[in-house]
Amino acid sequence: MDDLTGTFIKRAFGPDCLNEPEDLKESIHNSFRLRGPFARSYELQRDGLAEVIRTRGMSLTEWELLTEGVIEFPGEDELYAYLQHAHAYFFGDAETPPPLPAQD
Repeated sequence: MDDLTGTFIKRAFGPDCLNEPEDLKESIHNSFRLRGPFARSYELQRDGLAEVIRTRGMSLTEWELLTEGVIEFPGEDELYAYLQHAHAYFFGDAETPPPLPAQD
């Protein structure tokens, strides 16, 4: 995983932005629509996240380190289902953010 993708994961799923996914989505979509200065960065983050999902290139331990353990998953299948939905939400046309996994 490249640094830009790691930065996106930290930002989108870490403690600073977790409760405000709508704000991040709006920023991404505005940047794409207006071809703002961050559009290329978001394109690379979109593609990097898609690559992580496609290759399953992140372990649960890496996820926990990047996100400070804010969202925990029982296994990698649940993590990757969550990331797939998140990708569709932030970069596609999913209208709602992915639901958080049930915590024991």
